[in-house]
Amino acid sequence: MVRFSRVTAHAVPLTVGALLLSTGVAVAQPSTVDAATARTEAGISALQSIKKSLTPAERKQSSQLVVEKRLRADHSLAAKLPEYRSGVGVSGAGTVSVDIATRDQAVANAVKAAGGTVRYAAPDAVRAELPLSALDAISGRADVTEVKPAAQATTWSEPGNRDLRQTLAAQAAAATQVSEGDKAHGTDTARTTYGVSGSGVKVCVLSDGVDSLAKSQTAGELPTVDVLSGQKGSGDEGTAMLEIVHDLAPNATLGFATAFTSEASFAANIRALRTTSHCQIIVDDVSYFDESPFQDTQVAQAVNDVTAAGVLYFSSAGNSGNATDGTSGYYEGDFRASSTKISGVTGTPHDFDPSATTQNFDALSAGSLGKPVTLFWSDPWGRSANDYDLFILNSAGSVVASSENGQSGSQNPYEIANVPATGSGYKVAVVKYSGADRFIALNVIRGRFVASGSLKAFSTNGVTNGHSAAASAFSVAAAPAAGAFTRPLETGDPANPAGPYPGVFTASSKWERFSSDGKRHLFYNADGTAITAGNVSSTGGTTRNKPDITAADGVSTSVTGFQPFFGTSAAAPHAAAIAALLLSGKPTATPAQIRSALVSSAIDLGTPGFDTVTGNGLIMTGPALAALGVQPK
Repeated sequence: MVRFSRVTAHAVPLTVGALLLSTGVAVAQPSTVDAATARTEAGISALQSIKKSLTPAERKQSSQLVVEKRLRADHSLAAKLPEYRSGVGVSGAGTVSVDIATRDQAVANAVKAAGGTVRYAAPDAVRAELPLSALDAISGRADVTEVKPAAQATTWSEPGNRDLRQTLAAQAAAATQVSEGDKAHGTDTARTTYGVSGSGVKVCVLSDGVDSLAKSQTAGELPTVDVLSGQKGSGDEGTAMLEIVHDLAPNATLGFATAFTSEASFAANIRALRTTSHCQIIVDDVSYFDESPFQDTQVAQAVNDVTAAGVLYFSSAGNSGNATDGTSGYYEGDFRASSTKISGVTGTPHDFDPSATTQNFDALSAGSLGKPVTLFWSDPWGRSANDYDLFILNSAGSVVASSENGQSGSQNPYEIANVPATGSGYKVAVVKYSGADRFIALNVIRGRFVASGSLKAFSTNGVTNGHSAAASAFSVAAAPAAGAFTRPLETGDPANPAGPYPGVFTASSKWERFSSDGKRHLFYNADGTAITAGNVSSTGGTTRNKPDITAADGVSTSVTGFQPFFGTSAAAPHAAAIAALLLSGKPTATPAQIRSALVSSAIDLGTPGFDTVTGNGLIMTGPALAALGVQPK
């Protein structure tokens, strides 16, 4: 759940044809293409005029906040951008949800004094509901370095098949639910054979919330859960994840904390689950959209901290699709300057087409409506001196959304804009406003690039990113344990592989077509130092083999809305529970030994060896226990 084109140089130049306007002479009418080009130029030019006129306080604000504020104050600007939407949600009371980067906790008091409400405060970050009218005053403070719309996040569940939901709901009313992953992974027999149950191991979950925790406990689906103080959250994906862990590792101690208060709070809760709750295994199914693909940023750094202390960390690989199945909306590669410019616009568009054809746009599928589009490039986090911008256009050429934050040496190499929720024919453009060429990553989260008219579709593998791709984390892909996920991801998609799904994973098992792929290309260490100094192009940096492993989804829970539970959100807790059984079978095992046992005994899927969709394969409980050296009882 979310808490939240291209044209060819041979066909159409990106300049507006001159019109003869003499009296008595027939006026040439612009073609549809020329008119669309004119709208594109006018829209980008209007947005760039804002970027060139920022006040000192506005330079600390995201472009969406500035544009929203300017559009409300300047009707002539609004007339130049009639179909533009900033994406900033302004409440009826005139407030916006923001994340404030600060050097001083006094900012929290200033927010309250300005009529705002503080949702979370840390030494260097404040999440608040702030009056739009107070934006400049807060941004103008010397102890504030950035103000942006509150970072969006998602969990990685998918709505199940209706007929299967109805069947499972009926079953849920009559009996305690057990995940089909218990049998598919061979966990049911392994518990008996090896005498393991998760005893002595604490597994903690991070997700949205545990609203139905008491209901699940009353129904006998869950035991006591240690919820981090004040971190119950909202929603029920956490409850469903806890049920999966308990089904496979029934004697493991359980804990929970929300990951949705803010990104800074998510990182803090990861550390607190280790230091306060003493969790030995932590699993989450959450991604924040601004987690860098090229460097470990704040959440990944928290994962690095706890894994360095011996914690086993599992995270969903994501449901953004993969290149193998043609289901992802992800593109990465070196910036390639277009030979065809946009008249009257500062900067150079990216040419998506590696051939001699110039294509300045990538077209978006109908399934991309309402989805966020993110742009990253290979500068260090918080130290970008190269300025790239992101524009979304409609079929008529009008700019409908954008992100054009300024990067002058102390900002993040990141832009985000949202595709409108209605309409069709949208396309996306990347413009290098100033600076050097960099490696870029463009992600339509849970959307897709498609061929449209003269536009080809360009996408690549590598969408798995952020803390799930942290070096010592287990990034978990998904494969169905029971019935297949039959709902098409996009209209016109071929049917998912039919199986069979015998309830036990084999080498012929299928992975979910929505499961996100790797590998993950990185350019910077966590501290921002370059991995290959002087080379941040496609030939530099390093790659991590992500995702690591595959586990079950499409399983039963008693939680409303997760009957069945599909997505890598369901796969990750299966993997965490299996790790708990290994650790209970051999309490002295090191994280490296647990990893080796899981990977070496996994059932290989896809191409032999590591695969960009399923990693090292489907993990199996009995073989992993044997590989760890646990003896049958």
